[in-house]
Amino acid sequence: MPPEERFDYIVVGAGAGGCVLAARLAEAGKRVLVLDAGDDPVTSQEATNRPPAADYQVPAFHPFASENPAFRWDFWVRHYTSDSQQEKDRHYRREWEGQQVDGILYPRASGLGGCTAHNAMIVVRPNNADWNHIWQVTGDASWRASNMQRYFRRLERCRYRFLHRWLATLFGWNPTGHGWRGWLTTERAVPLRAILDWRLRRALWRALLSVAGMLPNAIVDWGWFTSSDGDPNDQRRVDAEAPMVCVTPLSSACHVRTGPREFLLSVKERFPDRVTIRLNALVTRIDIDPISKTAHGVFYKEGSRLYRAAAGPHGKGGEKRHAGASCEVILAGGAFNTPQILMLSGVGDTRHLSEHGVAAVKHLPGVGQNLQDRYEISVVNRVEPAWQTLKGATYSVGDRPYRKWRRWRSGPYTSNGLMFAAMLPSRTDQERPDLFCFFLLADFRGYYPGYAEAIKKRNYLTWTVLKAYTQNTAGAVRLKSDDPRDPPAINFRYFAEGNGTSNDDLDAMVVGIDFGRKVADAIGDLIVEEEAPGRQLYTAEDLKGYVTDNAWGHHACGTCAMKPEDQGGVVDSRFRVHGIGNLRIVDASIFPRIPGYFIVTSVYMIAEKAADTILQDAP
Repeated sequence: MPPEERFDYIVVGAGAGGCVLAARLAEAGKRVLVLDAGDDPVTSQEATNRPPAADYQVPAFHPFASENPAFRWDFWVRHYTSDSQQEKDRHYRREWEGQQVDGILYPRASGLGGCTAHNAMIVVRPNNADWNHIWQVTGDASWRASNMQRYFRRLERCRYRFLHRWLATLFGWNPTGHGWRGWLTTERAVPLRAILDWRLRRALWRALLSVAGMLPNAIVDWGWFTSSDGDPNDQRRVDAEAPMVCVTPLSSACHVRTGPREFLLSVKERFPDRVTIRLNALVTRIDIDPISKTAHGVFYKEGSRLYRAAAGPHGKGGEKRHAGASCEVILAGGAFNTPQILMLSGVGDTRHLSEHGVAAVKHLPGVGQNLQDRYEISVVNRVEPAWQTLKGATYSVGDRPYRKWRRWRSGPYTSNGLMFAAMLPSRTDQERPDLFCFFLLADFRGYYPGYAEAIKKRNYLTWTVLKAYTQNTAGAVRLKSDDPRDPPAINFRYFAEGNGTSNDDLDAMVVGIDFGRKVADAIGDLIVEEEAPGRQLYTAEDLKGYVTDNAWGHHACGTCAMKPEDQGGVVDSRFRVHGIGNLRIVDASIFPRIPGYFIVTSVYMIAEKAADTILQDAP
């Protein structure tokens, strides 16, 4: 084994949590090693059929980024234990590319930036209830919403509330609660040609009025749209937890994707001696002393595409390497990989570990449990004629819209395709909106191999329903083997197989579909046909069956929950793994309950908090 390297902190995973945390620690003077099994999506030299840098940078290309072989990781997950139920999903595959996969595609991304390299860049801050819930579970008052919301102000660099930015700069008055000088630039993109396309303009106006009319208190809730300029991140709206129609901001700077990757690289440029980034480095296990139960470092192998969720061909990897941590090891691998690394390191349910020949260091049965996700479904409509705003769009670097984006940072490719969104309650007794619905100028029916090709169709309008605050916590991540290159077994146990109020979640999804159909009816003669679910399914039972068979999600979390150990928790309120010294977790796996609507903003915020916490505890 080569000579050991030593750092103050080792961060495993260069995604939404890992990049932000590493950058903050380095800014504070700490020497940090960042390890990730993937490559840099922008500088990758891998030969692929699409340029990785363009798929990363162009907002409209995000579906193609999730399928780009240079940085995609394909997990195949189960929604159900029952084979008969699982096989009803039209996206189920028993085999794919010559491999037994037995599941549904769940796209993830590796490399610098993690899943922020392929997400839709939507930035929606969590509700106050999300943070107050962690406070209630842990008893740690530092998790109160009144404290946590300052982290959003710290990280954001808002570039779409111009008047309020000016007022905040000159007079210090900031009722919106936005941040103006952070590392994450946020802006909104409504392509100019969408305004000039009179058919689309008319359709959007009709849809907007229709949605506004369905808000619980139409006059008051429409007032939130006008007073906040349709901003879902206005602090006053967040405090009120109000339903509203909104235009979602994106994490882009001058209409180029930006995020934690750029933040970490900027810190490395300022402090090159403090940040070491090692890509194509697969961590195989944590070095934990079995006597003192203290983490001292990590073992890893270097090589391209070693992890078998990556696109082939897979590398064999070089010799095993070791890196030591003088202070702490911090896992930031996400809801699937963090529990896998813990279990491979002997931390988890001892019975499960023994089944795979892993020597137990700490019995912690909550590792890999509590897996949660949102439910999503789409109402897909075919329209005629095709949208004029997408004329000439082939979603490639050779077409006219791309040249317009590259030269002027304008045109349809400045947008992620989302026109507007609505935050709605599914029932009158809901404390806060539990449906986040949005319109896409695309044919989007969930994730399956090649799904991005359907995005190229120019004559579709999709209403996507996202069910927030789902009640099901019965999912689990388990080892398939003791080989760190093998992805784990993942089963979400949807609806009736779960432990929550599945009927309530199904009822809410049906309400979301009904909302979408009413909006489509208001749009009028542009819509030729509803292709999914199809108007032949119209009763509540019909639609519940359709949702049960075809729903999906892509915000997995909760598998190393922040709860007391005797309640199934894995970390305490200071991100420390129960019973293991010098080991913390900072990623989506720590949420005891799935937060907000789009989870990435929550992860950014906990990474900022974790940096403060770790520096307070630093020797």
